Amino acid sequence: MNTLYKLNINTIGKVSHLSNSKSVARLSDMGIIPDAQFRIIKKNPFGGPIQIKLNDSYLILRKEDANKIFVK
Repeated sequence: MNTLYKLNINTIGKVSHLSNSKSVARLSDMGIIPDAQFRIIKKNPFGGPIQIKLNDSYLILRKEDANKIFVK
């Protein structure tokens, strides 16, 4: 199953589930919940952060957090 970080720019997808970790509550508070639709806006090279559009908000996620978000 793919994680959010493995997707390419301009890919549209939905969140499948989040891995169990301490940051799940923080990600949920940002609106990253199962079945939330998103689009990859920008991806920085060399393991840098990525920018996504989720609903009407733009979020920047660390690689570590983006790898905890599984997508469909």
